[in-house]
Amino acid sequence: MSGIFFSANMSLKQEQTAIPVEVEFRNVKTLRLTVYPPDGRVRIVSPIGANREDIRKFAESKIAWINKQRERFLSHSKLIVSLKNHSTLFVWGEPRELEIIERSGNPKIVMEGGTMKMYVRPDSTKEKRQEFLDKWYGKILKDSSLPLIEEWEGRIGVEVKKLFVRKMKTHWGSCNGARQTLRLNSELAKRKRECLEYVIVHEMLHIIEKSHNSKFYSLLNKYLPEWKIIRKKMNAGEL
Repeated sequence: MSGIFFSANMSLKQEQTAIPVEVEFRNVKTLRLTVYPPDGRVRIVSPIGANREDIRKFAESKIAWINKQRERFLSHSKLIVSLKNHSTLFVWGEPRELEIIERSGNPKIVMEGGTMKMYVRPDSTKEKRQEFLDKWYGKILKDSSLPLIEEWEGRIGVEVKKLFVRKMKTHWGSCNGARQTLRLNSELAKRKRECLEYVIVHEMLHIIEKSHNSKFYSLLNKYLPEWKIIRKKMNAGEL
């Protein structure tokens, strides 16, 4: 039988798997549950002072829907990659046919039309090849992010003091407002560039406003009016 166990937030336990659930208390009237890509992060927005048992029962009643949404994200996900010859990888939302070429020398990736040529040593393991690919995605993401951050610093009037890029399982990005640092998921390099811009603007605005409150969304509407369309398409796996 499914159950929920509270920690700082809580988790849904079903059979042998536990689904972490973020709980945020805000000035709202009803419980709201959202499942986010890329890996099905679950978040509940709850009225301030709500009973935790009520939240638990609410989440438990939605397990079937949560699983359906998580499976949908995985089926549409551009993040699932099979490192085999002629498999399809995505770069900035565009499909690329992977061509693995074994040769001596340093590994490298070359884009030629609709093909991604990945040069690797013959004795390199699958894990090493995946590690190299992840680093490549991280590099192209950082290279594209820095000019965007500089542009939006001027528009918003805030400074980003440090950018970190790494592969993350459950978040597209995060912000430490006090330190004025951003963390971006390198997997964004597989999505359309407007997704990257949306995440950057979203996280930079947390330097001004930490919470997802009315002030934050007012700022988001001001600086990126089309953010809802972008987010909807991201959630549907269309971008």
